[in-house]
This record gives sequence, C-alpha cells and structure tokens, in this order.
Amino acid sequence: MLRYLYSILLFCTSISLFAQANALVRGTISETAQNDAFISLDVNQKYLTGTTDNYYSNILEDGSFAFAVEINEPQLVSLVFNQNRGYFYLEPGDTLNIDAKAGNFQYSFTYSGKSKANNEYLREYYKNNPTETNAFKLVQYKQNQFWYTIDPLLDNKMRDLTTSEFVTFLADRRQMALSHLFNSSSNLSGELSKQFIDYVTSEINYNWAYHMMAYGHIYRKIKEIDQEEFYTFLDNMNDMKGNIGNQYFRQFQLAKIDKEYADVDEKASNVYQGKYEYAGKNYQGDVKAFLQSEMIAKAFSKKYIAETIPLFETFLSDINNNDSFGSKVVVAYEKSLVNAIGTRASNFVIRNPGEPEVSLSSLNGKTVYLNFWASWCRPCMKKMNELKPLEEDLKAKEIEFIHISFDKSEAAWKNAIDKNQFKGTHVIVPEGVESPIAKKYEIRSIPQYFIIDKNGNFAPKPAVPSIKELQKVLESTAKM
Repeated sequence: MLRYLYSILLFCTSISLFAQANALVRGTISETAQNDAFISLDVNQKYLTGTTDNYYSNILEDGSFAFAVEINEPQLVSLVFNQNRGYFYLEPGDTLNIDAKAGNFQYSFTYSGKSKANNEYLREYYKNNPTETNAFKLVQYKQNQFWYTIDPLLDNKMRDLTTSEFVTFLADRRQMALSHLFNSSSNLSGELSKQFIDYVTSEINYNWAYHMMAYGHIYRKIKEIDQEEFYTFLDNMNDMKGNIGNQYFRQFQLAKIDKEYADVDEKASNVYQGKYEYAGKNYQGDVKAFLQSEMIAKAFSKKYIAETIPLFETFLSDINNNDSFGSKVVVAYEKSLVNAIGTRASNFVIRNPGEPEVSLSSLNGKTVYLNFWASWCRPCMKKMNELKPLEEDLKAKEIEFIHISFDKSEAAWKNAIDKNQFKGTHVIVPEGVESPIAKKYEIRSIPQYFIIDKNGNFAPKPAVPSIKELQKVLESTAKM
C-alpha cells in the first residue's frame, strides 16, 4: 500500500514541478454579443495523462484573447466559444494567431504566425477528406471488447461495396492523400514543419489501417471474408511510423490488440490483465506503454482494483522517470476509489425551489438507495415502477429511497411522479450528467443506482439484477 501511494505522490509532484506552457495561441473573435466574455481552449491529454487540459481567456473589448498552452505531443486541439467548437493543429514550440467570427465560428478561422501553413494545409486536407466530428452522429460497432466508430458516409461504403471494391477505395484514397502531402511538402519547403508532416502522414496511413481493421472485423461473417488473406495488410505495416498524438494511430493499436488477443488460446481470467501482459510481450516503446496504460485505466474503471494494483505498481516501476502514461494510470487509480465498495460516498446537497433540502449527510445512520433516473428514460420508468412495492415494504426498516431526476422539464418530472405515484424522496437536477452530483458519482448514463450503508460508505449491489435480490441486499445492509 505505502509503495504505490508513494508512487502517486512522486508522479503528482513531478508533474506539478515541470508542467509549463510551450505554445502560444492568440486571436480575435468578432461579431460577439455584449455578454460574450470568455473563450476556452481544450487539449485532450486523456491518452497520456488521463485528463483534458482546459484553458480559459477573457475576451477583451477589441475581441482579442490569448492562451499559453502546454503541448506534450503534436495533436489537434479545440477552441470553444458558446458551445461551438473548432479544431486546429498545435505542436510544442508553436505560435499561432486565429481570427474568427462568432456567427460562423468553426468555419471562419483564418491563421497567421509560425504554424499558419500547417493549419491551412490541414484545413484543405479535411475538406478533401471530410470526417464527422460530432460523436452522436458516428456509427458504432462493438467487436469483442472494442468499439469501432465510423463516419456515416464511410459506413455506407463499407456496407454497399464488395470487399475488393472497398479495399481499392481505401487504397486509392490513401495514395491520393499521400501524393498530395508529398507535393505540398516539396512546394512549401520550410513552411510545413517536419513534425506536422509526420503527423499528417500518420493520420493518412492509420486512417486507412483503422478502417481496414474495422471492415475485416465487422464484416468477416456477413461478407465471408477470408481472414488470413485479408489481414496480410498488417504484414506491410512494420516500418510504418505513427504519431501517438494522432487519434487514428491510437484507435488502430487498440483495435489491433483486441483482435490479436481474441485469437490467443490461453487467456487470463481478466481480459484487461490478459491484454496488458500480451502488450508487454508483443509491443515496444510508446505503443507498448500506451496499450498497457489503457488496460490498467480500463481495469480500474471497471473496479477490478485488487487484481490491477500489481500491474499498476509494475507499470510505474518499468517506465522509471517517464511521466508519459504514468500520470494516466495514477489518475485512473484515484478515480477507481470513487464509488468503490467500502469507500466514503460523496456528500451532496440539493435544493429545489419550494422543496425541503436533500443531503446525504442528513441520512447518516440509515441505509440509502440512491437512484438516478428521468421521465424520458423508459428503462428508468420500468425500474421505478418495480421499486414501488419494495419501498413500501422497507419503509419501517431505516432504508431511505432518494430519486434524483435528470429531467430538464420540471413539469414532466412532477407529472411522472404524480401519474405513477412514485414513493420516496424526489429531487431534480436539470443539468443531468453535467451536474456536480453526476460528476461526483461518475454518472454518464441512466438508469444508475448506488446502495450506501448507515456509515455513509458504498455497499455491494446484488449479483443478480432482480427486485427480490435487491430487497435481500438492502435488508442485510440495513442490519449491518
């Protein structure tokens, strides 16, 4: 215990001491409203550190703003204004000026400064190779333990083309993009940075490889794909360089190890431990560290805490003084303790207008069933109706039912409670998953519930999802 707590302290200390800005982004935004006072810049560092770095700037009277940013790897970052998001490329040592218009935000960027050429080229690249950036519009397929996300237009081609036609389509698209990059880098010698050329090369190659992997995996049975013949494309990738800051490069590696591990004869009892060990034997360098850190983070997120701690300690020991990926597993470990059985449940205070205050601390000495729901969620409504007789039976056994709704409409919320005669204590948080309590309890979707014992600690849930088993667990928890 002391050893890995010391590791956490060491990593957090080194990060706080040495983190510093190494890129500068300035700009102006026009056509703003009088109350538009702030703009933010987001750097997705989850693949390295487990977090997203958020920077904020005032918008001055002349519309100007400025950010001093830390960039660990060349990558895409985003400028966010009034829920509008625009992406651009940044690398260590960059200076970039962006002029934008509030009314047509992400399509109005004009660039100047050191990395002007990089970003103008990238804009042209995405114009010729459009990719959907709205996660809710992407098509998803789960294969083994991996979720593929596919652009809708590309998904149509995967479905409609024959295997040979799709392979040819991807190859032609890749070759055209590489040829254009080669010609541009020759014509713009000295303007496009070497790091940027490497980044775009990685984007092109691993966009191709990722979608080849996805097609072979998703359509292997539907289109009767000869797996041995199809996946020979992997044999030609040994010398293909990648950029760890590129999303397609990372997604390809995760998809590849998922497929490879599925073919392993002897598997570990825990899939994440199995992939961690497989990556250690079959991968090298940053790719190995990335994959192993991902497996540790996912294992912790699934609450495989005890069996993951030895991997966690070994990983931190093996990477020595390299902060890359080390801080990610530390963050994952710390997050795993949130909501873990036996740990303290975070207190909350919810005040709805005209209603009594509801807080967890006021219920000390009682067992609490904490339920997150909404009237528009059909599984939530089904579960709420199943809970009604249970609440009546347990009313006298010091068991409190707290129902927290994510409804945006107070009228819809109250109507659902009245119409269905729901029991228990009810409060509403219209911010939903963005609310403080949702973030405290890591609620990303509903329905979700927790059992909290009379000491204020998280208690085990039933092994079998049935109302009878839930009643047994609640009653036994209340007796403890």
